[in-house]
Amino acid sequence: MMIDLHMHTPRCGHAAGAPSEYVTAARRAGLEVIAFTDHLALPDGYDPGGEYAMRPWELGDYVAEVREAQRLSRQSPRVLLGIEADWVPPHRAQTVRAIASHPFDVVLGSVHFLGEWAFDDPRLIDEWSLRDVAGAWDEYFEIFTHAAASGLFDVMAHPDLVKKFGHVPPGDLSALYDDVAAAVADAGVAVEVSSAGLRKPCREIYPSDALLAAFCRAGVPATTASDAHTPQEVGSGLAKVRAAVARAGYGSIVYFEAREMREVPL
Repeated sequence: MMIDLHMHTPRCGHAAGAPSEYVTAARRAGLEVIAFTDHLALPDGYDPGGEYAMRPWELGDYVAEVREAQRLSRQSPRVLLGIEADWVPPHRAQTVRAIASHPFDVVLGSVHFLGEWAFDDPRLIDEWSLRDVAGAWDEYFEIFTHAAASGLFDVMAHPDLVKKFGHVPPGDLSALYDDVAAAVADAGVAVEVSSAGLRKPCREIYPSDALLAAFCRAGVPATTASDAHTPQEVGSGLAKVRAAVARAGYGSIVYFEAREMREVPL
């Protein structure tokens, strides 16, 4: 089954194309299951320009747009209602309320901030020159594993997003990867294997082969995604993603309906 469990709409402020265009692109790409997972509104102060996520008052309209896309798709592909929620621990209650306000099929958890620094924003890349890369990685994965353990999310998106601009600590990372995989397995959530990194400076799938293999050894379920921000990106790179999933040792992938995991052969 061809699955793309991560795509956006213009409401996030950095995507383009109507939901109907994404559905058409998915059908042309032979996808059988897709999920719209636009960015849930961020807490005050994290997105002053409205360029990272939808505004709080847009959530109802976003849900209505996805429902209309479901109607138009006529079940081919199957369109799921999802959301991507940033893990910002001091504002957990806001996230809980928003997730509970609509019957989502799938909730993606993600980490885009180290403190108040949006580390994956190209406009803020100079901050990397002031940071210890190993320290940033340790901080990122500490937040990531706490997010996985929060009980709020079904899937953890782009697990090693911290490598986006090619900043990777030197040396053997296997112990870190094993620790992260064990924590995610204990949390009982799935991980996303995303082609988005292939379109970024790191030129590598999220997560890396080594981290994905650690997830597989730990028994963490995996899903596949493009993280599309335009219709042209829907399903992009999924052949390479599926090859990476198989290479890591997986025989199946998952998706979610009504927040219940569905496992299908790879």
